[in-house]
Amino acid sequence: MSDESDVREDILYIHEERGTTYFLLIVYRPGDEAQAAGYVFRRPVGSDDPAENILATNDTLRELWCSPQGSPWLTSTTGLVWTTAPVAWPDEEEIADLEFDVPEGDLTWRHTELPAQSSNGLRPRPWAIWGTSDRDVHIGTFGGVLYHWDGEVWAQHDPGLERPIGCIRGRAADDVYAVGYGSTILHFDGERWHAIEDPDGAATEDVLTGIAFPPGGDVLISGKRGGRLLRGTAEQGFTVTGRYGLSLSDMALVDGRLFLAAAKGGAAELTADGVRVLRDDLQSWSVVEGDERVYFTIATGDAAYAELNLATGGWRNLSY
Repeated sequence: MSDESDVREDILYIHEERGTTYFLLIVYRPGDEAQAAGYVFRRPVGSDDPAENILATNDTLRELWCSPQGSPWLTSTTGLVWTTAPVAWPDEEEIADLEFDVPEGDLTWRHTELPAQSSNGLRPRPWAIWGTSDRDVHIGTFGGVLYHWDGEVWAQHDPGLERPIGCIRGRAADDVYAVGYGSTILHFDGERWHAIEDPDGAATEDVLTGIAFPPGGDVLISGKRGGRLLRGTAEQGFTVTGRYGLSLSDMALVDGRLFLAAAKGGAAELTADGVRVLRDDLQSWSVVEGDERVYFTIATGDAAYAELNLATGGWRNLSY
């Protein structure tokens, strides 16, 4: 890491899996985010010891997800996908100017370029990522094309929306949702993706940001425009269940509690009485569920994340 004052460090995403907290950090000069270097760290859940740096690369990493098997997966804005899973990709794929190292952790990382978009031949810019296993991984891209890894090959689907997909989450391999810009809502039934209309109409143009699965079979979707919360299913459609006046950038459901990342509005929780701001000193862009813990990113330019222990109600700010 550089100590130069004109270099910024952001923690973009956190993920807890199998007793380990992973987080993704980028380092860049203001105005030159497209050339950010990417770093992945990990530490045991609950520890405040220095984190292990398990990947350092000049690739501009975008999002982090861990499979149920405990393998980190990463997307980058250059069109690459990274993982430590035992995938059948070349050990070292020749990519011009790509550099990476594993300072700690003794892990084997593999990377691959996603196939060019079949509609226009352009290189995709992967953003969102989620799956049910190392052999069932979905990726959404800036251009709206969706990719699926089945353990052997990458398939792609182009819904023709040409809008960024910012979040993918699911309950099962045949029940996956993707949301994004332009009020995009898509559902994957195990074979193909289907578009779902925004309950406020196709012209709403909201940026839909988060997906959560409460008990009972419904789906929750958050949006930035007026802090909308949508509820429904792919089969029955969605309705607007609340407009909370916050720019909701993400949400996470933990132990029956719905936590909200409200950007400049801070870290919040939706209760029976409405939205309760938990911390107004955070500019949180993402929130992730853990085991009796919730993790919030803090702010652009602050290389730290906030951890809320649900058992004690205590907060900690942690860095690398």
